[in-house]
Amino acid sequence: MLTAFFYSARLYATLCLQSLQRRKNLGQLSWRGRLLRVLLFIAFLPVWLLHWLCLFLDELLFPGYRRIELKRPLFILGVPRSGTTFLHRSLSEDRQRFSSVSTWEVFLAPSILQKRLILGLAAVDGWLGSPGAKLVGWLEKKLFAGLEGVHDVSLEAAEEDYLLLLPLFSCFILFLPFTESRHIWQLARFDWEASAQDKRIIMNFYTACLKKHMAVFGKDKRYLSKNAAFASWPQTLHETFPDADFVICMREPERAVPSLLGSLRSGADFFELDLDQGELPQILVEMMDDYYLHLLENFPVQAPIIHMDALKRNLGDTIVSIYQSFGDEISSDYRQQLQGLIEEASHYRTRTNAIQPASDSLWQSQGFSCYYRLRQQAEAGTDSAGPSS
Repeated sequence: MLTAFFYSARLYATLCLQSLQRRKNLGQLSWRGRLLRVLLFIAFLPVWLLHWLCLFLDELLFPGYRRIELKRPLFILGVPRSGTTFLHRSLSEDRQRFSSVSTWEVFLAPSILQKRLILGLAAVDGWLGSPGAKLVGWLEKKLFAGLEGVHDVSLEAAEEDYLLLLPLFSCFILFLPFTESRHIWQLARFDWEASAQDKRIIMNFYTACLKKHMAVFGKDKRYLSKNAAFASWPQTLHETFPDADFVICMREPERAVPSLLGSLRSGADFFELDLDQGELPQILVEMMDDYYLHLLENFPVQAPIIHMDALKRNLGDTIVSIYQSFGDEISSDYRQQLQGLIEEASHYRTRTNAIQPASDSLWQSQGFSCYYRLRQQAEAGTDSAGPSS
């Protein structure tokens, strides 16, 4: 943990300095933008220090978490905007089998100490009639209303656990404030660009965070993870968790890519990044092409491929097929819950103002072409060469 702390501290200083300049054609960075960044970095510093203090206290107060075994974790990977969130939250309803991190946990409580403190406060609040929960619910609706249909946010909902890597500054969403960072962009090409040392530090920290979660919420359950940002991580994940199962979510590139660019609009505008021209749109398109290629051609194990349209058309059969592919059985309780989830799936919609990439010829690139070839093989009834579909 000490190694991870010094790694994080060095990155914090480096990233902050890099973010105050713009060497690439990414958008005009104003003095207002630089001042805003400085204020954000100063505001985040005490939060970062508090997280690390609590993480270190875990080593003294709860050392037993290190003995927890993460048996057969299930990782939902896929390209962004392909239904990974909906599938994750549907599977996480099987609470007898799975445990996933919640939104409040990834942002407020990466440590066991923080989790127990917040759970204790929630229990006291419940005894008092839940005034705090009602206030938090009201604030949640106000603060996250703009994300509805883009990435629905609820503090109690299952969330992407790559956000647990925020104290380590190794979470890819940080490309928005730290667009100049080579480290951040390596996270988008993790399996083949990250150094062995970086992989070791990041995966050790990530594993510790998962064990801390299971120590509080599910020692007897399977851990369930979903991260579209881990689309370039499957080989490293498989090496770290050799008995893990995987599910791959897919969507047509001509829909997924514009949807991704559109979903980033508000964040890009806030950090003065240009998504309409310049280098950033092309960098993101190339990243998506790499994701398709890596997931479909270089995946380390057999894994079911779930297409987004199947989630909307036939969620029940899709989930049944996932369980069957791993030799699991659906409990009677979860089977009943599936009926409500199926109704929700029929109304599932994503809401983004899609941004079309400048070039129409990009769909012929290697990764996107691999997807189209896979769909043609599936429609023809032939077996694909990559993961199971």
